[in-house]
Amino acid sequence: MLLCVAALCLFSVSCSKDVNKDDGKNGTVTFGANYDVINCITTVTIFIDGQNIGKLTNATDTITECGHPGNVTKRLPVGEHSYKVEIRPALGSGCSKDITGTVQIKENECTKVFINYFKVM
Repeated sequence: MLLCVAALCLFSVSCSKDVNKDDGKNGTVTFGANYDVINCITTVTIFIDGQNIGKLTNATDTITECGHPGNVTKRLPVGEHSYKVEIRPALGSGCSKDITGTVQIKENECTKVFINYFKVM
C-alpha cells in the first residue's frame, strides 16, 4: 500500500512539471500605428493575453524594425496570443475604438502588428 501511494505521489509531481514546463522557445511582437492622422490627441494602449504591455509613444507610417523606439515590443512564448488595442482620446469622448485580434509568434522571429488608422476609424 505504501509503495502504491509513493508511486502515485511521484507520478503526480512529474506530471505537474510537464504541464508548467517552459521550453524556452520565444519570439517577439512589435506594435506600431499611424495615429497622428486623426484629428484628436489620442492614447493607444496595447494588451497581450489580457495584460497591459505598454502605450504607443510615437506615431509611425510603417514598422521597419522590431523594437523601434516608440513601438510597443514584447518577447512572448511561441504560439498564438490574443491582443487588444485600446484607442482613447486624451480629452473628451471622440476617437474611441477597440481593435482585437490574434498574433502567431514564431521562434526567434519578430511579428509586426501595424494599426492603420485610415482603415479603423
